[in-house]
Amino acid sequence: MLSPRAWEVIARQGEKRSFAAGAPMLRQGTPGSYLLALTFGLAKVVQHRSDGIPLWLAFRGPGELLGEVSVLSKRQEPRSADVIAVTRCETRVLDAARFRRFVAEHGLGDDLLQQAMDRTRESDEYRAELITLSMTVRLARTLLRLSALARSRQLTGLTQEELAQAVGGSRNGVAEGLQRLRNARAVETARKVITIVDIDTLRELAGYGNDPAPPRSSR
Repeated sequence: MLSPRAWEVIARQGEKRSFAAGAPMLRQGTPGSYLLALTFGLAKVVQHRSDGIPLWLAFRGPGELLGEVSVLSKRQEPRSADVIAVTRCETRVLDAARFRRFVAEHGLGDDLLQQAMDRTRESDEYRAELITLSMTVRLARTLLRLSALARSRQLTGLTQEELAQAVGGSRNGVAEGLQRLRNARAVETARKVITIVDIDTLRELAGYGNDPAPPRSSR
């Protein structure tokens, strides 16, 4: 996450652009001629591998930049993944050259470096959870993080397949995990809607207990 100061400055730039749920926001392989500042909604980052199998990488929420890596790359590398709107998303479109000048003029390099480091740390935590935690615990943590990202206890637009990719499991495993969370009365579910009804119970199932709330994360 960018600092509040950096985000406040960046979010005032560029033109507004909205995306419907399911719409592609950025395309893998295209040049980084612009980036997006996500001001509302939930998006997912998906990489298409050479074998044709899509690989889920992350979720992104308000307050995050999308596509900034290719924009800031000195080697002018193309985008390495798709970004797709999970819910309706609102953004600011920032021209690449103008954004690079803007970063230099406002001394935002350290903020962008910190964001990159935070995302690396989140990836490390995610890999560790895949190895050490059960499906139900991983699912509970994912729902808590998504709730923080979306700034809502009602999560919409998510399929069981997407959740399975996010927790490193199968659709059947996610279905069973959701049933356990429903049985514990931590969540309620409907088609593409998951509502957190008891966040304290969900935190206990996630293994957080009485610890401080987990950091806001894209994972």
